[in-house]
Amino acid sequence: MAELGAKILSRIRCNGRALGMGAAGLFTAVVLVAAVVPVFLVLLAACAQPATESADAARNPVEARASVDRAVATTGDQITYRVEIDSERGYTVEVPEPGAAIAGFRILDLGRDGPREDRGRIAESRWYRLRADFVGSYVLPPVAVTYRSPDGQEGSLATSEIFVEVQSVLPTDGTATDIRDVKPLREPARRVPWIVGVALAVLVAAVAAIWWWRRRRRTLAAVPMPAPHEIAFRELDRLRRTDFSNLAELRAYYFQISEVLRAYVEGRYGVNATDLATEEILGRRDWLERLDPADVERLQRFLLATDRVKFAARVPELREIEDTYEGALSFIESTRPRPAAEGAIEGTASGPPALGASDPTWSSPPALDGVAGAVDA
Repeated sequence: MAELGAKILSRIRCNGRALGMGAAGLFTAVVLVAAVVPVFLVLLAACAQPATESADAARNPVEARASVDRAVATTGDQITYRVEIDSERGYTVEVPEPGAAIAGFRILDLGRDGPREDRGRIAESRWYRLRADFVGSYVLPPVAVTYRSPDGQEGSLATSEIFVEVQSVLPTDGTATDIRDVKPLREPARRVPWIVGVALAVLVAAVAAIWWWRRRRRTLAAVPMPAPHEIAFRELDRLRRTDFSNLAELRAYYFQISEVLRAYVEGRYGVNATDLATEEILGRRDWLERLDPADVERLQRFLLATDRVKFAARVPELREIEDTYEGALSFIESTRPRPAAEGAIEGTASGPPALGASDPTWSSPPALDGVAGAVDA
């Protein structure tokens, strides 16, 4: 406003000098203009405000608009479709989801802006980022909007249709060179089906397994199993190192030496002697008839002597321990199979030495006599 007044005063001075006005007339004109201009501007502002208010009053309580950022696009271009709602404060506006009615376009993204308030009105918008993959003309249908006023009155309105033209990116004169015809068919290379490869792998694995099993069987056959009498001799030799002064070890010794002889009978004659009681072993005539009467009597004495210690908790004397060991050793030595060359030498023994007799590692336990004497007493 001050700038406008200064321009008017400058124009009056220039015109006054041009018309030959004196200083007094020029001063009077300036004063009059300085007084009139502010009044004129105030009246002008007063007239403009009712016009603005009347323009706002002329707007509908609810307005809806639909727009796109481009009406002509090519395939692959993105188009932003926007639906804007503007309503007075207090109105309830319902906008249906327009995405379901959009046909011919692919919806890449969507969102909502607002609501925001401006001069007593509420504005919000929904936007959709679209893309057309085919050339043609498309129509975005109108969006029907319903609303309710603060006093309960209902109304509706709709946006206008929007036409979108999607054009091709290729030249219309047919001079495009970036699209070529398909290549001729070519016979594919012959490949072995995967099932054949799997079958070959299984066959190779089976052959390798058979070869390994046969080789292992030949290896096991090359190492012969020890004979029952050899196992028995080895176990008897181990039992000779028992500490007979210890009653627990002494009782365990009788269980073990009985098991050694029973295992020998089972391996030598096929009788399950390890699972049978003494009476059952001695009652089996089918295999006892294959023994000499002296061997049968020797076996019977051994089994009864070991049972008295095993089940009657009897503490044997040193002489009884030696007799039990000698009985087992002599029975095995007498009944073991003999080669033809060895049969010519009568009385040859290949088993362990007698208990405490010729082996320098054997020594009678010093406390054994005292234990036996204490039991006898």
